[in-house]
Amino acid sequence: MCGIGGIVFKSRLHGKKTGDIAYRILNSIYRRGPNSTGVALWQDNDEDLTYVGVNVEKAGMGPKVIELLDELGRVKSANDSDGYIRAAISYKGKDDALVDAIDGLGNGVTCASIGSHIEVLKYLGGVVNLETKFKLSAYEGRVAIGLTRFATESAIDFTHAQPLSARGTRDLVVMHNGHITNYHRLRWLYQNKKGYRFTTKNDSEILCAVLWHEMSQGASFKEALNSTIDIVDGCFTYVAIHGNEVALVKDRYAAKPMVVAETDDFIAIASDAWAICEGVQREVNVFEPGAGTVTTWRLQ
Repeated sequence: MCGIGGIVFKSRLHGKKTGDIAYRILNSIYRRGPNSTGVALWQDNDEDLTYVGVNVEKAGMGPKVIELLDELGRVKSANDSDGYIRAAISYKGKDDALVDAIDGLGNGVTCASIGSHIEVLKYLGGVVNLETKFKLSAYEGRVAIGLTRFATESAIDFTHAQPLSARGTRDLVVMHNGHITNYHRLRWLYQNKKGYRFTTKNDSEILCAVLWHEMSQGASFKEALNSTIDIVDGCFTYVAIHGNEVALVKDRYAAKPMVVAETDDFIAIASDAWAICEGVQREVNVFEPGAGTVTTWRLQ
């Protein structure tokens, strides 16, 4: 059991602390996933920066990671939280080279995400730790969606905390609640036959692999999302963000809850309705997308 929740504002001019709303939603569903909490933020990025997230499971490696990032592309800002690094760098090279260089620092150091707009924050424990390390509540942008993880399939550490990113793929992240029953078969297939390189042993990363492969073959984001319903077996609800699109996907059984509140100003989602009310601090009407559906929203 995990919990997903957050908010998308339809306009840049919303006048709200987006991070504060996401904090309240995720804190309300903390009971669903106390092992780790992560959030995907959407940045306007007027400076043409690359946002990099790095898992650092080996103590004392943070300064070396930041030094490497500064060599590859000038570091504009960085936060070493002693386990996970967020950085914004001026980088003009190839994404694969950036990811390979980070992973090349040795065991316990892996690239968690890269993005032109999507920035990933994550830490162990509840959202209160995410606030302490990264000041989530200060974020004022348009999108803040996260996941509180209850680990059932893989380790409790920074690497396996969500959101997860497709390795080496810019601006694609997934937050997944559920269990993928054909995980081992799909992992072998995508690793040995389709060339995907896995970062984790988390069954959720299969969703990243399927989306990566389908889009690399020419599918649109929504077509790739629909493909996961056919390819992936199990019980799952997940949120994916790619570029300027946010998506909610439910399997054909729809056993994992997810409700949506949509107004003229925002879209709020959460694993239970009360969490949305806690987040926006008022009562709102909610609906639950049906089984086997893909719902997408595009930032204008």
